[in-house]
Amino acid sequence: SPRRRLYRLIMFLKNAWYCAIWAKDLLDQPIGRTIAGEEVVLFRGAGGKAAALEDRCCHRAAPLSRGRLVSEGLQCGYHGLKFDTDGRCLAVPSQTSVPPGARVRAYPVRERWNVVWIWMGDPDLADEAKITRLPWLADSGWTVTPGYLHLEGNGQLLIDNLLDFSHVSYLHPNTLAGDPREAATPVRTERSEEGLRVGRWMIDFDPPPLFAAAGGLDGRCDRWQFANWRPPSLVFMDVGLAPTGSGAPEGDRSKGISIWSTHMITPETETSCHYHFGFARNFGLEDDGLSKLLFDGAVQTFLEDKAMIEAQQRKLSGGALDGLVDINADAAQLLARRMLADLLRQETAA
Repeated sequence: SPRRRLYRLIMFLKNAWYCAIWAKDLLDQPIGRTIAGEEVVLFRGAGGKAAALEDRCCHRAAPLSRGRLVSEGLQCGYHGLKFDTDGRCLAVPSQTSVPPGARVRAYPVRERWNVVWIWMGDPDLADEAKITRLPWLADSGWTVTPGYLHLEGNGQLLIDNLLDFSHVSYLHPNTLAGDPREAATPVRTERSEEGLRVGRWMIDFDPPPLFAAAGGLDGRCDRWQFANWRPPSLVFMDVGLAPTGSGAPEGDRSKGISIWSTHMITPETETSCHYHFGFARNFGLEDDGLSKLLFDGAVQTFLEDKAMIEAQQRKLSGGALDGLVDINADAAQLLARRMLADLLRQETAA
C-alpha cells in the first residue's frame, strides 16, 4: 500500500546525521556497518580522525572492513591498496603508480558528544550545526553508562516504543514501572520546529525499582518523564524523581535524582537497526557500583523491548502499520511519523 511504501522509505532518510558508533568503540580496527541500507567501514585515520568509507575496495570489491589500519589510513586486506580518510587511493603495493580514478566514496563524519556521527546523503548539505546537542554525554558533571544492541526490527518501531509511556507498566514491571496508576496517567505531546516532546508528571507515586535503588529512595515520590524526539531517529529523555513535596514540580530537583536517558536509533535495513543507548546521571559520579546497577538495569529493560519489537517485526512488513488500529496513547508516535514523512517528501522533491 502507499502507506507501507512511505514508511519503508522514511527509514532511509539520507540527509541527516545518524549515530554510527560510540566514539569509545572505534579504536584500532576497522568496523563494518550497514547504515540506511549502505555498507560502510568506520575507522580512525591519521591523528585519530574518525572516518567512514564505502565498504568496497575499488579494485576487486573486497570489503575494506576486512583490512587493517596503517599510518596513511586504511589498507585493503586483499591486495594492499591504501586509502586515506577522503577515500583516495594513495598507493598500490604491486606497482609504482595509482590508477586514475582509484578511490572509494567517503561519507561526512563528525565526532561530537563522544559519538561518531555519519551523514548518508548529499555531502554538500552535511552541516555539523545540525547535530543535536547532547552535552550530558561529554560533560564532566555527568557520568554516562553507554551501551549497544542490534535489533532485528525496523528502527521506527523502536522510536514508537520510546515515545510510548503506556507500555512501561506491562513490559517493564521489574525495572521502570513502580505504581499501577502509571498506565492510566495521561501525557502531553508538543510539537516544535526541532521535533516533538511528550511527557508527564506523576505526583505522590511509588518509585520504580531501578530508580529507587539508584537514588536510595524508599518513600513516595514525584516523578517526571519527558521524551524529546529529533528527526529522524534520536530520542533523549529527561527523567527522574524526588521525594513527594520536595519541590520538584515547581523546579527544585535538588533533593532527587535526574537522568538523561539517550537513545540513538540508526536504521540498518528495512527490518533491522542499530541501537545505541546511555543513561547519564548527575549523582554518584564516581560510584562504579551505581554505574553497573544502572547499566545492568538498562540492558535488562532494553532486552525486554528488543524481544517484543523483534516479535512485532515478524508480524509486520517493514515499519508499516497497515490494517492496525490506533489508540490515544499513539499520538506522539503518529505525529513523529507524519513529521518524518514531511521531511522525506521535502528531500525527495529537492
